Amino acid sequence: MISLDLAGGVGQRCKVADKLARGSKPQELQVKAGAVWQFGETGRMDALDTSPQLAELRARVDHLLERIAANSRVTAAGLGTLDATEVPSGYALKLALGPLDALIGMMRLAREHKYRLLFKMVQRLYQAGRAEGWTAGETLPARLAWVPHAPTDRAAVLEEVVKAYGAGVLSLETAVTMLLEAGYPIKDASQEVERIRAKAEQEAAVRMAEAAARRGEPAEGTRKRRRTSRQRRVGERVPEAA
Repeated sequence: MISLDLAGGVGQRCKVADKLARGSKPQELQVKAGAVWQFGETGRMDALDTSPQLAELRARVDHLLERIAANSRVTAAGLGTLDATEVPSGYALKLALGPLDALIGMMRLAREHKYRLLFKMVQRLYQAGRAEGWTAGETLPARLAWVPHAPTDRAAVLEEVVKAYGAGVLSLETAVTMLLEAGYPIKDASQEVERIRAKAEQEAAVRMAEAAARRGEPAEGTRKRRRTSRQRRVGERVPEAA
């Protein structure tokens, strides 16, 4: 008699084993749903617990993911498999993403010069074709600005920009560039700066007009119109008497 370990985790002792002992040709058992096996007089069926093997397989998968993350420098934080309870602060998460940052920086550095040549070639093609809006002469320096590859705390970046710009340690152009790199929906930094300055000048003019109205003084435009009318009346010639 022999024992057979089936896929369902069941050990069987069958009549087929008697034929094997007598040297006859072995018969193949069909293992499928609804299959029936005939037991001998001393045959039995034992249930096997395979749950420890399943737990070991799951642990093996986790181990392989950790090795892949370490060897590829993507890290568990980059794969999204890092447990949130293991990250005490945002600074710790930034440190965990350090190898990924270095990997992406190295990949972008290898293509930095190629991208500049690409932009230079595109500008020369437009200049050669005399496209509208492209002036002749030397090509303008251009570079490719990358968005953050990792999630950023945009609220913290905004607070930092507002404080630095309000304190006068950052220019408006640098502040807008920082917001652009943080992922804010800004298409063109120069146009955004022009819109901000135009809005600031408009609001300043409105405040000056309101302050002049509270003091009872005419606004600048009204004073200019009155001055022009007065000069026009003075400049008029009185007709001579006949």
